[in-house]
Amino acid sequence: MADDFGDDAGQQIFDWALRLGLEGYRRGGGPAGQRAVEEAIGRLEAALESARDAIGAQPEQSGGAPKEARTDARFARLDMSEFAELEDGQRVISAVDAKLAANDIWHGMTEDGGTPWLVFKTADAPAVASTFDQLVSDTRKAASRAAERIRQEQEREGGSRGADRDREPLKERAERARRASEAQSHDAERDRVPEQDRVETRSK
Repeated sequence: MADDFGDDAGQQIFDWALRLGLEGYRRGGGPAGQRAVEEAIGRLEAALESARDAIGAQPEQSGGAPKEARTDARFARLDMSEFAELEDGQRVISAVDAKLAANDIWHGMTEDGGTPWLVFKTADAPAVASTFDQLVSDTRKAASRAAERIRQEQEREGGSRGADRDREPLKERAERARRASEAQSHDAERDRVPEQDRVETRSK
C-alpha cells in the first residue's frame, strides 16, 4: 500500500482514517463509518493547511503571534498542538515525521511546556511547506480509499448474511416457510371469526 502513496506517510494516514471509519461503522453501520472518515479527514486537512500557511508567516505580522516561532536565525519551530488534539493524533504526527524524512528534510519532534513542536531549519521552510501540501494530497487520497474499503466491508457483510441464508438446507427452509404460512393462516382465521359472529347475530 505504501507504493500507492509513494511513501509510508500516506499509508499511515490511510490506516488512521480507516481505523476511525471502521469504528464508526461498527457503532452505527455504513453511513456512520463514512461520516467518521469524512470528519476525521476534514479535521486533518484543516490542520495540514493551517500548518502550511503558518510556516510562511512572518513573526512581525500583526494579528497575534504566528504558529511558527523562530528559535534563532538558523532554526524555526511549528506548533503541532492541532495535530496532537486529533483522535489518535500521535499517529498523524508520526505520518508528518515520515513524510519529512522521505523528503530528506532535517527536522526534529520535541515538546516544550506540554506543547509538541516540529523543529526544522529556517532555510528549509519552503520545502517543509511543500511537504505539508503533499500531505494534504495524500490525505484526500487516503480518504477516498478508506471510504471505499468501508463500502466493501458493508457489501461483504450484507453478502455474508445472504450466503448464510442460502446455505440453509432446502428442507429446513421449506419447514420454516410452512410454519410462517400456518401462523399467517391462523391469524387470518382468528380475525375472521368475530366477523362471522356479527353476521349471525344480525340475521337473527
